[in-house]
Amino acid sequence: MRRRMRPGVRLLAAISLFLPLASIGACAHTEYYPGTTILRNEENQKIIETVEQYRRRMLEHNVEGLLVLASQSYFEDSGTPRSDDDYGYEGLRHVLANKLKMVKSLRYEIEYQNIIVRGKQAEVQVFLDGSFELAAEGGDRYRRVNDYHRFLLEQEGDQWKFVRGM
Repeated sequence: MRRRMRPGVRLLAAISLFLPLASIGACAHTEYYPGTTILRNEENQKIIETVEQYRRRMLEHNVEGLLVLASQSYFEDSGTPRSDDDYGYEGLRHVLANKLKMVKSLRYEIEYQNIIVRGKQAEVQVFLDGSFELAAEGGDRYRRVNDYHRFLLEQEGDQWKFVRGM
């Protein structure tokens, strides 16, 4: 005589057959950069490395090194509705050369908040914490910067280049 399993027992037996397969996928977990919800993957790593190169070159006052990180299509609107303070790649060269030569000392830290990649563009949301001392005719000036900021980068070949926010 053949014995029939109760419906609840059948369900448990079926589940137990699939548990080993389910546990294989359960072992893999998503890694994030510490203290963020930014996925730790190759693309985000390249983006963060580009922003870190920017930060280091700012500290070094390396204008040519900064320009290498900028796209030829760089455009800055300065966050104002006026158009007379907007500039492109050549304007960036001028701004960096003139502003960085006035900086006597600089501390510049970047806390990454989020990275949003859409196709070949990446928006990097950060919190900037820094301070700098400017040489001025009327005496040196010291300023602090603590604010949220957004960098916009674009993928050119296998590199990420800044198109806004430097």
